[in-house]
Amino acid sequence: MITEKEDIYGTTVNVAARLEQFSPPGGIVISEALHAVARSRMEVPSEDLGELALKNLSRPVHAFSLRLAGVDTHAAPASQFARRAKLPGVAVLPFRMTGDDPERAYFGEGIIDDIIFNLSSVRGLLVIARTSALAYRHGPVDLLKIGQELGVRYVLSGSVRRVERRLRITAELSDVESGSPIWVDRYDGNLAELFDLQERIATRIVWSLAPHLREAELRSARRKRPENMNAYDLVLQAIDLLYHMNQSDFARAGELLRQAITADDSYATAYAYAALWEVHNINQGWTTNIGADSKEALRLAAAAVDRDPMDGFALAIYGHAKAVLFRDYNGAIDLFDRALNAASGNAMAWTLSSGVYSYTGQAKAAIERAEMGMRLSPVDTQSFFYLLFLALAHYVNGTYDESIIWARKSTGLNPRLCSNLRWLIASLVAIGHVDEARHYAQALLDVNPGFCLSAYAKWCPLKEELRNELLNRLHAAGLPE
Repeated sequence: MITEKEDIYGTTVNVAARLEQFSPPGGIVISEALHAVARSRMEVPSEDLGELALKNLSRPVHAFSLRLAGVDTHAAPASQFARRAKLPGVAVLPFRMTGDDPERAYFGEGIIDDIIFNLSSVRGLLVIARTSALAYRHGPVDLLKIGQELGVRYVLSGSVRRVERRLRITAELSDVESGSPIWVDRYDGNLAELFDLQERIATRIVWSLAPHLREAELRSARRKRPENMNAYDLVLQAIDLLYHMNQSDFARAGELLRQAITADDSYATAYAYAALWEVHNINQGWTTNIGADSKEALRLAAAAVDRDPMDGFALAIYGHAKAVLFRDYNGAIDLFDRALNAASGNAMAWTLSSGVYSYTGQAKAAIERAEMGMRLSPVDTQSFFYLLFLALAHYVNGTYDESIIWARKSTGLNPRLCSNLRWLIASLVAIGHVDEARHYAQALLDVNPGFCLSAYAKWCPLKEELRNELLNRLHAAGLPE
């Protein structure tokens, strides 16, 4: 803090001014630092508000509200509830080299280009530009300083050691606030394969890293008090519940997505996931009004694209809703093309686009797109969703044994996904394994007791000839008319 004759300014004053916006009328909100100093002398009880995101400050500030007599500490100002999406950021530092070989120094800086490029395709993550990260290639790694200066929650650092013609690369993801590592891994390769090795290791790091980032963020969101969660936290928790595919968790996911939209009406991802929730609700057979819910899915998807016309994920969900719920194949393909032009590395866009090619009988293109989505997607708890699209593509292609392999893998990860169960049942009937198909038909009815072929026929996304063939096979497995 700097004091002059008629003014006081500095970081401490900025923090105090920002915290004032979170204070209820007549109340006082203080930082954790001040609370730690004063609490032994305070006679006024306080309430922990958790971490607050303050305007123009890169790091959240842990704050406390003093419980003053006659002041309603829950009567917070409107600004407290403007919980805009605050995405996590990661900085990838140049990997440190042992020795002074310029070829190896090039490798250490070059590998982060591939890592940054691959990380940029991970949804819900802000990746600091390479030029900013290069400023920290010399000297000790001060996580707190880097976090404050770049405004990130995570730092990925690493080292490269050469033993003759062999390279050993170690990568470490650290949490800026705790200063502790979240994930550490090691990779070995041959210097003769320098550029291939660089790309391969970058891909492996991202595949390993992305799930740990997501889990770290989810743990952080779970620890927060409900009134302090921003729209991003709400969406993150909704995604975690969404894919459990049981009705209670699924309903809670829908509530969280609606809260996220209320918290930040400009957040395209919240709208996109809310649209996907509606599609899943129909696919699982849990809707009570398929017509109204289909229109709502389309409305939410359109709203996501309106808020961010270059969001590849939002465009893909819009295309998915058009294809699955309205059989608008041409409209869906146009949206998927836009999605992939905007985000060519978006795994979900490739995977969902596979669906419309399957529905229209273009099986080879569908398989290629589903495989591309699987290659791009970091291995995570939702991988069963990617697998079902490859199972569908092989079903339409007539390669039923392959379809069964991928559908079984999906079922092993999540046995309650009705759309996957339908492709598995039909593929088993196609190769004459009717008894096993009946087993999975019962599994489908356990999840969706009201399933009947006549209702499903009205919205099944396949073209007519493929649709009729599918319905006959599902009927052969014992599913009711």
